[in-house]
Amino acid sequence: MPIHDLGYRSWQGKRTLRLLRPLFVARSGITLIWRRPLIKLMLMIAWLPIIVPAGGIFAFEYSTTDPALRRFVIQILSGPMQRPDLGIQVVNDPTAARHDVWSTLILGFFRVPQLFAMVLLIGLIAPLLISYDLRSKAYLQYFSRPLSPGEYIVGKSAVIWFFLTMIATVPALTLYLLGVLLSPELSVVSTTWDIPLRILAASFVLIVPTTTLAIGYSSCTSENRYASFAWFATWVMGSVAYQILTNIPRMGRRDTVPIDPDRWRLLSPYHTLGKVESWVFGLDTSDGAVWPAMLVLLAVTIIGTIFVHRRLIARLSV
Repeated sequence: MPIHDLGYRSWQGKRTLRLLRPLFVARSGITLIWRRPLIKLMLMIAWLPIIVPAGGIFAFEYSTTDPALRRFVIQILSGPMQRPDLGIQVVNDPTAARHDVWSTLILGFFRVPQLFAMVLLIGLIAPLLISYDLRSKAYLQYFSRPLSPGEYIVGKSAVIWFFLTMIATVPALTLYLLGVLLSPELSVVSTTWDIPLRILAASFVLIVPTTTLAIGYSSCTSENRYASFAWFATWVMGSVAYQILTNIPRMGRRDTVPIDPDRWRLLSPYHTLGKVESWVFGLDTSDGAVWPAMLVLLAVTIIGTIFVHRRLIARLSV
């Protein structure tokens, strides 16, 4: 009978519930990334743009008594928001336009500052997840415990979910709360009560597909810089391709050529997300045109998850 048994032995201790196991993976990733001062600085800067839509909501709520504020709101809606029809509705019936004005301003917050912050933030933190584990062989330490590849993927994805929630969902909900507090009366809640639900739905649309895409790039290589390059190239090249192909019919022609914004939209992740988010906020009622964008995001999520799972299985099988 051997004195020291060096073979594999079954775990006799108490195991954590399967639903809680990804939390331990997420906690280690969040702790690792939170140590970087640049990430903390980005999180603080990402909250600054909330001032602009909050000011727009404040100006709209008091525009009925101040003509200067009304002109300011109409200029914002007709200019940066590209909703001159909504500006006309503000003049005719501001009460009926309240829901769409709030939704337009909050959607603008999602589409411009927070989406750019999301692209930059994920580009910095996603390669530190699976790519870092592949290079340092840390994934062997994870899977030496009773952890499945699916639980590992969920845990790593939860790291990105956490940071994106901090720069998108929480600021947007805070923006809605500020809009209610800045309004002259609390009756605005009766006409805008569904906006927080739409914020959560838009956050889901933003966070899940982008996280899957980033995790997929991170699992392709053990070099962080390659994963970061692929991530940024996808957004930049997709947006450039969309702009070029959409505006080609106008080049070299004096007459005004109508532009079909949906023809090449699926080439650009930025514009694909914008289409679905606009539909979520009730500002795009063309159901037939939004379904292709939704299917693309769903395909990215499903195919990306399967790809990462197979990559991990292949690594563990070596």
